[in-house]
Amino acid sequence: MIPAGPPRAPAWSGVSNITSADSLNWAGYAVTRSRLRFTAVRATFFVPYLNCAKSPGTALSSSWVGFDGFTGHADSVEQGGIAANCGATGKASYFAWWETFPRAEVRASLRIAAGDSITASVTFNAKTRNYKISLTDNTRGAHFTVLRKCPHVRVGTSLLRCPRDSAEIISEAPATGSKLAIARLADYGAISFGGISITDSRGAHGGIVSSRWNATRITQLGSSGGPTLARPTPTAASTFDTYWLREG
Repeated sequence: MIPAGPPRAPAWSGVSNITSADSLNWAGYAVTRSRLRFTAVRATFFVPYLNCAKSPGTALSSSWVGFDGFTGHADSVEQGGIAANCGATGKASYFAWWETFPRAEVRASLRIAAGDSITASVTFNAKTRNYKISLTDNTRGAHFTVLRKCPHVRVGTSLLRCPRDSAEIISEAPATGSKLAIARLADYGAISFGGISITDSRGAHGGIVSSRWNATRITQLGSSGGPTLARPTPTAASTFDTYWLREG
């Protein structure tokens, strides 16, 4: 995540533990709490039908669930999700992927298509120190699961040992290339996330809004102060939508 401004209290919410933040590449929600670790996050969503006519040339998007990247050690991420991209010829392409820091994104063997219902989950086993990243295509009945050992990686003067400081459900404009430039955002229309379930290291379960943790609503901006590229709706039970507004 590349933040574009500090958290701010949202005008639309009467819930005191929801704040708002801006990002240059994320739209969605993150949950955090000081000295609290997360062990599971899950959501179900549909692979979008891209409008590549509105995204001429190469434009990318990803939808995923995972840990970290929002607060604390921003370099550490553990994620699973799907990519929905427009190519230079105007053709849409889709694939599933997973990522655990410090490795780059890995394409999964799961074949997906626009309109498929996907359930993505990332869990952490404290006994084995393993991450389990799973994606299920509910439409086709196919799935994949990968286990990755918790890495001990030094970043600067800090040793990262699976911090799990935050859990997220996000639509994103991926950063690509050796300099990690943020890609133009493909027109995904709307992504509806449902069945959201989050678990912390104390065994508490809940959705985005919970007395156990704080939630941040993240809006994607093209630059500091705007324009707005993608925006999540307020939460309703265990669901919310993210809306594409412009490619940036």
